Amino acid sequence: MPAIERHPRDSRLRYTKDCLYDSFLQFLAEKPVNDITVIEVCERAGVSRKTFYKYYSDQFALLLAMQNDLFEDYKDLLDGKPADITTLTPELVAFVDQNRVLVKAAFANRGEGNFVDRVLEDLFARYRAAWEAANPKLSPADVEFLFQFVVSGLFGIVRHWLMDHPQLSCQEITQRTAALLHVADPHRSVAFTG
Repeated sequence: MPAIERHPRDSRLRYTKDCLYDSFLQFLAEKPVNDITVIEVCERAGVSRKTFYKYYSDQFALLLAMQNDLFEDYKDLLDGKPADITTLTPELVAFVDQNRVLVKAAFANRGEGNFVDRVLEDLFARYRAAWEAANPKLSPADVEFLFQFVVSGLFGIVRHWLMDHPQLSCQEITQRTAALLHVADPHRSVAFTG
């Protein structure tokens, strides 16, 4: 069953999608996806269950569709950007902040097609050559380990923020992340004021 396309041309379809997404996001802010029912999403959205089931098999399919759209938005954000994780970090953190409810749900529901895992894979595929060029003394396997170490650490910080310290601002997380990334480079080290 096909989900509603990312940017439907039909205004009724776009309205239906927006209502379902908004309703589901409101519930995700209140409780885990396992505790959300299709009935309550439809009631809050003002959409019939028949319409819901035309596009999504259940709340997990809706979550996956929303993650797919979010992944496309993330790719749009990074297109044409330099392969520098230090430069990209503020934009990635701001992107997470704008989509924090959905990203938090993605961290909590790591199933097939998960947004978080897809971003990690995409970042490496997108920037592998640049990381290898910046680290010519490392083997390709070691470059991949370095990349996974740095980027998984960044995602760990984002997860820790969303799950354990949601009161912190995007700016505070960006500053902490930048300080930690610079600690790894002795020529650019800055004091961590955490």
